[in-house]
Amino acid sequence: MPIYQNNHIEIQKTKKQFTLVVKDTPINNEVKHFWSKTFDLININKKNINKNTNILFTAHSIETLPSLLKSKNYKLSYRHAKILFINFLLQLTSLEKEGFCIISLDLNDFIIINKDEDRYDAKIIFINLNKVHKLNTDHFFLKKPSDVSKLLSSTFNSPEIESIKDIPVKIHKNTIYYSIGKLITYCINRENELTDEETFRLSLDPIFESKLYYGIMRCIKNNPIERYYLYI
Repeated sequence: MPIYQNNHIEIQKTKKQFTLVVKDTPINNEVKHFWSKTFDLININKKNINKNTNILFTAHSIETLPSLLKSKNYKLSYRHAKILFINFLLQLTSLEKEGFCIISLDLNDFIIINKDEDRYDAKIIFINLNKVHKLNTDHFFLKKPSDVSKLLSSTFNSPEIESIKDIPVKIHKNTIYYSIGKLITYCINRENELTDEETFRLSLDPIFESKLYYGIMRCIKNNPIERYYLYI
């Protein structure tokens, strides 16, 4: 019985055994390195991957990022926020190697795989391949009004996306760095009115001067070229 599904994947459960079904879609066939990296993040034994790409793994539970936030009174722990930041970086890097990237983010784009009952051993992964688009060198080109209106409906957009006025428009791939920084800042402090570096600093006060703090601050530079997605 499916417990989660979208256009590209389905997750089924039998007791504590889960099956991740990667559907036969055009985008899935083009981003095989993305799925390979995702399997690594979940700690899936490659012997469990059959020719139909039905991936078996064990876990205590699976939940969405909004459900985890609700259970934590909308204050994500440093540990969960760090896992989200690092795992998304690894998934994003695998996509870029294949000439793809992600242009926008929302909370529902992520699921948490809890390996144990207390949620300490958690794997957080991006699973919404509807957000994945082909790159033209380092840019996206948006030519349809419907593409722009859909993009503007996302919650965690960069300044350059929020300021789109004309079509066609050229958007740098580093737009997603700002989005992940904004999303994680919201998860830490439930603050969505983030307009400049100072508002980010104030919202990130609970993790000030941590590695994650500096990682997020590198992502939210106003100029896309100056953004870096690093955890050091």
